[in-house]
Parts: sequence; C-alpha cells; structure tokens
Amino acid sequence: MIKVVSTRFNDITWQENFDFRIKNTIECIYGTPLEMPPHICLDSNVFVIEMNNSKNKIEGIGLIRNKTHIDKYYKIYHEGNYNRYIYKGNYYLNRDKLLFLDEELVKIFDYILFKEKTHLKRGSGFTSIPEKLLNHSICENINIKRRLRELFINNFTIIL
Repeated sequence: MIKVVSTRFNDITWQENFDFRIKNTIECIYGTPLEMPPHICLDSNVFVIEMNNSKNKIEGIGLIRNKTHIDKYYKIYHEGNYNRYIYKGNYYLNRDKLLFLDEELVKIFDYILFKEKTHLKRGSGFTSIPEKLLNHSICENINIKRRLRELFINNFTIIL
C-alpha cells in the first residue's frame, strides 16, 4: 500500500534542508521531532510531499523508506529538536522538475495542502494525507497515488 505524507518547512528550515542535501550529496533527507505515524508499516515506501508554509507551495516530493537512520548524528537544522528522527531516501523530484513532468499534480497538491479548511499547514513531523484529500473534487477522478508511483517509476526506473 502506497503511503503519502506531508512535512512542513518555512523558508529558513527549507534552506537548511536544501543546503545540507547539497553539502552531503543526499537526494532527500528529513529530520523530525516525531517518528513516522504508527499506522505506516516499518520499512514501507512513503512519498513525502514537502510543504513550504512561507510560500504556500510544495517544494518537491521525496521517496523514503519508513526507517530511521541512527548511524550518526545528522545536524540538518539549527533547531536541534528537528534533528531527532532522521529519514533518508534516494529519489527526489524538485518543484521545477515536477512542473515539467506533471504540472496538474503540482497544482492539485498546492490546492489540497494549502487551501480551504482542510489544509495541512499545521502540525509537526510527518502527517498522513487523508484519503478524503487525495480524492478531493479538484482531483477529477485522478488516482493520486498511482500518478505518484508512475512518476517515480518512469523517472528513476525503480520498482515500487
């Protein structure tokens, strides 16, 4: 079962994450004060939608496994509490690449994650995106999970 979660940044934490990834040549890495929600199976694939609350836009989508990395201390963020649980992945699509590949999907995520009363701008750590939002009327019968899966399979030749 494909799981889709969101995590939130502001301009400062986004820049800290971006700089850390560039400096350490890591495709995607997330530090959070809380572990992944317990209903997501350990070691399962998880799509992470990166929300920038300063811009009300998604910054990218990472594909990680639900497995914390405890091999060393990762100082991604100045605020140490955000470095408590670390999740890494080898596959990442930034906003520009996503707009080129599937502009409609980016618009859908920008809308369902940031607009209306059901937005996901609040919270900390990873938040599962409810099926209700993934089936919002703006999706027009698009299977969001399938679309994400195909996007990553076609761009990275991986098996999900």
